[in-house]
This record gives sequence, C-alpha cells and structure tokens, in this order.
Amino acid sequence: MKIEKNSFVTIDYLIRLGEDETFPPDGQTEQISFAMDCGVMPQGLEEALIGMAKDEKKVIHLEPETAYGEIDQELIMEVPRSDFGAERDNLRPGMVFETESDEGHPIHFIVQEVKPDIVVIDFNHPLAGRKMDIAFTVRGVREATPEDLKPCTCSACAEKPPHQH
Repeated sequence: MKIEKNSFVTIDYLIRLGEDETFPPDGQTEQISFAMDCGVMPQGLEEALIGMAKDEKKVIHLEPETAYGEIDQELIMEVPRSDFGAERDNLRPGMVFETESDEGHPIHFIVQEVKPDIVVIDFNHPLAGRKMDIAFTVRGVREATPEDLKPCTCSACAEKPPHQH
C-alpha cells in the first residue's frame, strides 16, 4: 500500500540540524506513528511521504516554512518571576514547563532567559526557525481509522515532533 492523505503511517526518523546537532539528541533513529493530513507532522515531511511504501527510505531538506515554521516573536514574552512560585529560585534557560491554553489544552513553553524579576518564556516549537534534514524509513502504512483521526489532547501532542500513540 502506498501512502496517501488518508493513511496512518509509522516511520523511523532522525532530524539533522547542521553538522553536530540531531533530534533525537542521542543521534539514534526514533519511531513515530501518525495520521497523515491532520497537521501533526511538518508539511514538508508529509508531502515527501505521499506515494511511498513500506521499507522505502528518503532524506529530505526542509526550510523553516515547511518544517516547524518561523519564530513568532509574539510567542516570546516576559512574565514576572513570581509567577513560578516555589520554582522561581531554581529557574534556568532551557527548562520546559506545561500550562493550559484558554481552551484548557496543555501547552508547553521554554524558559529563554532569567532576569532578577522577569523571566523570558517562548511558546514557539523548539525547532521553529531551523533548517533541517530528515532521514526516514517507512515502517508501516495502512488506512487511517476514525479513531486515528480524532485530535489528541495529551500534553505531548502540544509539541512537535509528536509522540507515538
């Protein structure tokens, strides 16, 4: 079966961000499963998957626009350090926190900078604004079920790359 827009796909992937940086950070491929055309994966990856079959391999280059998007400055903000309660004294750049959107969905942000009274936080995807090469192998493909197409509400799906369900 070839991958189409209504497929459920499993791939092994490794993202290269320049010479020495990979995702996953250990440089080992990771497996992920997802329904196509649901906005879960980068547009450029989904486009590259169309027409592929099990055991086919490919390496693609993505610009930010077709990967995880450009950095949106409106998603970077300053908040009072006191908003972090007991953790305010242990904050450091790179820490990831979870909060809820106005609709009650979990969303993540990264601490960018810690000042005496202010913390700069970033709601952009960690790979936003980055060019990347993605090496992947199709491990499975089938028609997506109605259950596969339901939007996920778990905290890990608030970020990309999403996890396997």
